[in-house]
Amino acid sequence: MATHPQRRRGRSIWALGLVLALAGCTVTTRPDLPTAAPVTPTPATVSDPLPLAQLAAFSGVVALDTGSNCSGTLIDTGVPTGPAYILTNGHCTGDVGRPAQATTIGAEWFGTAEFLAAKGNADDTLTVDVVGLEYSTMRHTDTAIVRLKSTLGELEDLGLRPVKIADAEPAGGTAVVNVGVPVQDLHPDDWVLRRGDCTLGSQHTLIEHLWMWLGVWSNDCPGIIQGSSGSSLFTVGADGAPDAIVAMINTTTWGATAANGGACTMNHPCEVTADGTKMVEKTSYAQSVAGIGKCFDASGRFSLGGGCPLPTSSVWAESGGGSFRGGDQPNAGGGHPSASLVGRKVGTVRTVLTELGDGTACQQQSTYSSAKSSALPKAGEDWEQLGVQIPVDLPEQEGRFLLCAVAGSDYAGAASVLFEVDRTPPIFAANAEVDDIGGGAVVVRPHLVPPEITTVRFAWGPQGSIDCTDTASFQDFFIVPLTLKAADLPATYCVYGLDAAGNAGQVTKIEIPKH
Repeated sequence: MATHPQRRRGRSIWALGLVLALAGCTVTTRPDLPTAAPVTPTPATVSDPLPLAQLAAFSGVVALDTGSNCSGTLIDTGVPTGPAYILTNGHCTGDVGRPAQATTIGAEWFGTAEFLAAKGNADDTLTVDVVGLEYSTMRHTDTAIVRLKSTLGELEDLGLRPVKIADAEPAGGTAVVNVGVPVQDLHPDDWVLRRGDCTLGSQHTLIEHLWMWLGVWSNDCPGIIQGSSGSSLFTVGADGAPDAIVAMINTTTWGATAANGGACTMNHPCEVTADGTKMVEKTSYAQSVAGIGKCFDASGRFSLGGGCPLPTSSVWAESGGGSFRGGDQPNAGGGHPSASLVGRKVGTVRTVLTELGDGTACQQQSTYSSAKSSALPKAGEDWEQLGVQIPVDLPEQEGRFLLCAVAGSDYAGAASVLFEVDRTPPIFAANAEVDDIGGGAVVVRPHLVPPEITTVRFAWGPQGSIDCTDTASFQDFFIVPLTLKAADLPATYCVYGLDAAGNAGQVTKIEIPKH
């Protein structure tokens, strides 16, 4: 799993890049399948720090900490007496941990927004408390509106410059400037505002893990790494100052590769095309924000409805979606294809499974002509699970599908729960690392390469006593590595991998001598 812009510095993501270390061991695998970890892709380089001479112009850009290190921009609502708001990504404010189709509105929140975090200005930054989460979602848009403790006018009086949000979509090919505070692999002293000059590509429907976003702009912005999430793409005027926010960075394929079979999973976003989905390497993406400036009323307060384009959900899945083998077969974790649905209020939900298409089917009334109806419970508080369980019988042909779920006739608020049918075995042969821990004992740690090898099954015994082709006797791997004492050696260790969908790979036989 590649680096994702929203992650905190130093946070472990997936245990990839494991080096084969089987000194003194014999490994038997099929020669046409690789057993080493996939080739490490080239990460994005860091952009240059924003020059101090440009700090006043971009003084509305913040280093935002609302649960993860991100960036954001002070919004110009045009009402100095109104609250001060920051525009950022939903995944920066906790939506990674919320149901993929949920929308959070009007919640108390926490964190800080640090202004003026430029190189050479460390002693003169300004930190303002975050007090509210007016809006946050990763449903169709990866967008959040964060409220600060100050008014907009109070911050303007300190010399900070808010920026308006564009009313309409820009044209493809528009030159833009990205300013944010990336942090990946940088010393905290270097967590400073950085600038990149770039160009908008075209708009796409984008899939990543269980999320689907509409109207996302591909771009060639440099230096998009952890911490860049939520950073704005600005059009600038002749004076070099920002005119408007036209989009904001939310994900990238820099630091990822399609070669490991992980396309469309976490940190491997895919574009939805007429032929399905594809991952485009070395490309960043920025969420459309056009028209969000209309989400503030005459008093400068955030307000949905009217001309505000931000979507809200009336039904969503507490859990569900993911990769399976078709029909009702279980995935690698033993789960069956289903979704647990809840609503903003008690009612009726109609559900139907359809092909992914362009990603908008669930918002179309015609999609539900053959839908099944179920009672819809109201969503619970926090982690309370109350949903109605909807089993899903997936097709057996490979592809991506949507479980569409609508409450009443609110098609705009319908859920689009993503499923993938994957019937292809893992592209890597399973393998393991054998470490000598002294006293003649060893620890055997199987390699995981999610999503192609999400978990493994294994068996072991004295050399010559075990048949690696008899997989019925294999046991599940539960994180804790296998310890073999000196008396257990020499031994034969047999292992095969399961991808996320539950497809099984070939068995690898490892002979472990005495140590």
